[in-house]
Amino acid sequence: MKPISVILPVHNAFPYLEASVSSVLAQSLRDFEFLIVDDASTDGSLAWLEQINDDRVRLFKNEKNKGLFYNLNLLIKNSNAPLIKIWAQDDIMYPGCLAKIIEFHGRYPRIGFSYSGRDIIDEMGRVILLNINDVTPEIIPVKLHTRIAFFTGSIAGNISNVTLAAHAMKTVGLFNESMTICGDFDMWVRIAKNYDVGFLKEPLIQLRQHAMQLSRLEKYYINHLEEDLQVYQNLLSYTDQAETKKGKLLLRNHKLLFYYTLMAKAFLKGSLKTGYRLSRILRKFDNLWILSFYFVRNRMLFRKKYARMHVDNSEFLSPSPETREEKDNEKH
Repeated sequence: MKPISVILPVHNAFPYLEASVSSVLAQSLRDFEFLIVDDASTDGSLAWLEQINDDRVRLFKNEKNKGLFYNLNLLIKNSNAPLIKIWAQDDIMYPGCLAKIIEFHGRYPRIGFSYSGRDIIDEMGRVILLNINDVTPEIIPVKLHTRIAFFTGSIAGNISNVTLAAHAMKTVGLFNESMTICGDFDMWVRIAKNYDVGFLKEPLIQLRQHAMQLSRLEKYYINHLEEDLQVYQNLLSYTDQAETKKGKLLLRNHKLLFYYTLMAKAFLKGSLKTGYRLSRILRKFDNLWILSFYFVRNRMLFRKKYARMHVDNSEFLSPSPETREEKDNEKH
C-alpha cells in the first residue's frame, strides 16, 4: 500500500496540464500512486496523458463527460492509500508537498481532512499573491469549523490544497454527484461534523487563477446559490441554538449579501428573469426584508463591498478590529 494517492480529474486541460502533472511526478517523495481520469477531453489532453511513461500513474478514461464529483468518486474508489490528495489540472505542487502532508497526518492521524496554504499564480504562471498569514489553528474542532463555514463558505477555498483521510470517507461517504459546484463544500461540512480538520499553514501549492474557471463564471451563480444554501441547511441541522443564531447573523453580513448584491445588480441591468430567480431562492432560505436591511446598512451606509465569494478565515478569527479593517481595505 502506498502512503498517499494523488487523484486528478482532467477535462480539456491542455494549456496547463503538462506543468500540473510534471509537478506531481517531480515530488521529493517518490512512493505514491497517481490516479488520473480523462473526462472526455477534446483538446489533446488524453493523447498527452497516454504518452506518460511512469509506473506510478494509472489512467482512466470516460467516453462521455461525467463532471467533477463523479470523477473524484471514481478515483477515490480506485485508491489504495490511507491519504487521498485531491489535485487540479491547472495548479502546481511545490516539490515537498506530498512529504509534508504525510508528516502532518502522521502527527494528527484522527483528522478527517486537511488543507494547506497556497500561493496564487496567474494564467502565465506568475505569482500574483503570496500565502497570507492566517491565524487559524492547526487543528480545527467542529464548533470552530462551523463558525468559519458560516463566515467564508468552504474552509479550504478550493480542492487542490485538500487531502482526505480514507477512514473519514468510509464514515461520511463520497461526494454528492448531483452537485456541479459546491460538492466540495458539502463534503467538508459532512466530514467536519464527525472529525477535526487540519490546517498546514505553509504554502504547498500554487493555485492558478484564470477567467474560465467554473466557479468564476457568472452564469453559474444561480446554481452556486442553490447548492450553497443546501449545504448551509445541512450545517444548520447539526448546530445548537446559540451557534445557529450566530451563523445566521454571519450569513446575513457576508455570504447572503454577496448573492443579494447579485440579485440587485441583475434587476438594475434589466435581467429580470435572473433577478427573480435569485430572489426566489433567497426567499426560501431567509427573509428578504431582513436581507434588504443588512444590504442597505452594510453596502450603502458603511460602503462595504461584497464582490468576493470567499474571505480570509483570519479576518473572522482576528481579535483586532483594526486588523480586520486593514484586511478589508486590501481585499476591496
